[in-house]
Amino acid sequence: MESDMNITEKIKILEERLQKLSSNEKENYGVCRKIRREIRNLQKQSPFHKSAENV
Repeated sequence: MESDMNITEKIKILEERLQKLSSNEKENYGVCRKIRREIRNLQKQSPFHKSAENV
């Protein structure tokens, strides 16, 4: 298992990338969907992320 800090950093990076893609005028639905899925998977691994409390 990866370190919790590393997971948190990855989540932050993915969320920033998702924000940029979502605000872009181009169609990035497939990429955004993959990023959201990756964020959810990382959140399940991280006890420090607020979304992981319900897992």
